[in-house]
Amino acid sequence: MTGGRPSPGRRDCRRHGRRDDAGFVTAWTVAIAVFCWALVGLVVDGGRALRERSDAFGAAAGAARAGVQQIDERAAVQGELRLDETAAQDAAQAYLTARGFTGTAVVAGVDVTVSVSGRTDLKILVAPDSVGYAVSASARAVQGDGPI
Repeated sequence: MTGGRPSPGRRDCRRHGRRDDAGFVTAWTVAIAVFCWALVGLVVDGGRALRERSDAFGAAAGAARAGVQQIDERAAVQGELRLDETAAQDAAQAYLTARGFTGTAVVAGVDVTVSVSGRTDLKILVAPDSVGYAVSASARAVQGDGPI
């Protein structure tokens, strides 16, 4: 074979029936790499968001329990179950602050409802910078007849 021409009787594979697939493997590799990166991002950042939401719910529930422990002592002496609203709200807010959350505490009778909302930053996924969450938990003071 001279001059880059095929010898007579031999077929040039490039012209007859074979496609040139140069670059196909590169495109496939890039697509798979992007897919894997997105999958890892969903797992890691999704896990972070779920953990943050769970921690916020735990803090809201704990703050609600701290609030319902603030019984109005004057009413309790007379046999009435009532919460000291200011002390209940202060206790709930102190509980949230100690755990690094901010939220609101609402006292209604013997119920304390605490709501916490916030955002968690994503570390791998870049489309949304952060994901928001909102949780709420409540607790109720009940009068018992004796030790639990």
